[in-house]
Order: sequence, then C-alpha cells, then structure tokens
Amino acid sequence: MKFFGLPRSARLGAVLTALAVVVTSCGGTDGAEPTFPLTTRGTPTPTAAAAPTTSDETVEVEAPELGGTDWVVSNYSQGPGVMTNVWKTDVTIAFAADGTFSGSAGCNDYEGTWTVSDPYDEFTPGVPDANDGQILTFDSLSWTEIACDDEDIMEQETEILDLLQRAGRWVLIREVFNLRDSEGAFLFDTEAA
Repeated sequence: MKFFGLPRSARLGAVLTALAVVVTSCGGTDGAEPTFPLTTRGTPTPTAAAAPTTSDETVEVEAPELGGTDWVVSNYSQGPGVMTNVWKTDVTIAFAADGTFSGSAGCNDYEGTWTVSDPYDEFTPGVPDANDGQILTFDSLSWTEIACDDEDIMEQETEILDLLQRAGRWVLIREVFNLRDSEGAFLFDTEAA
C-alpha cells in the first residue's frame, strides 16, 4: 500500500480506517464508541464522558472565616467580558469580626455592615457555578464625598462603589476573595492585604 505518497487528508483517512479495523477485530463490534482519545492535528476527538455537574449539586463545606480579613482589589468588572485593573490607587476592603466592613474606593473611604447566609458552596476548578461561595449582604453602605484631583480615579471610584451596592455572593478562589452579584456574575477580585 502506497501510504506516504497520499495527501495528508487521505493518509488520515487510511489511519482511521486501519484503526477501525483493529478496534473491530479486538471485540469492538458492540456498537459502542471507543473510549480512548483520538487526535487529529492536536484536536481531541470527543469521547464518552461522565455527565457534567449541575448547579443543583453543591459541595457544602465549612465556610471560610470572612471576619478579620483585609483585601486589596486587583481588578473589577465593567460589564460582561470587560475587566479593568485598578489604576494608580489602592482600592481596599476589610471585614471586621463584628459584622462591619470598611475600605478605600481609591480616594474616598466607605463603610457599612455585612452578613452571610446559606451554606458555603466550595469553588471547583473547571466547573464554574453561579452558586459558588455564599450569600453576602452589604447594608448601610456609606462613603465620604471628597473631590479627588484625578478624574480617572473618580470614575474608577464610582464604578467600585456601584459594584459594592450590587454585591450578592462571595467565594474564595485559590485564596483570593471574589465578589459576585446575586446571579453569580463577577464583580471584583482581590489579593490579601
């Protein structure tokens, strides 16, 4: 059989045909799909897999302690698919054990109270879920209203304060505090202060 003189697509077809003959001769005639991965130019061919985890299945664990933690916001959402790094300033959030929180929005300071409810659903890498983490409620949010010199910082501050008002869930992902809205959409993430 002249194999190497064939075009690439014909060689691939010949290889797959030969492989099918081998599978069939090894008892693979029951109609089941092969469970070993085949690749074509580095692209995996779908194989039989376990059913994906649904959002109804939660892995409840003891909630990490939020009170007594301090965070620096590293990036935040400006809408679906738009992430912005915090610019020129430190945007912070600190959770006290007494149920209060405070921080800097970049120029002005803010404060309020926080509560958590419902079981904590641990984040599973590769399986994002709108129910990851735990419900987080901010109340009595207030902030100072000092005019800042830089208009870009003022705009960023307005966006951060808006995100705080939309908070609905929190989750730790690889030791990073991640704030989400009540539907599970990303608002901002942080690094430990």
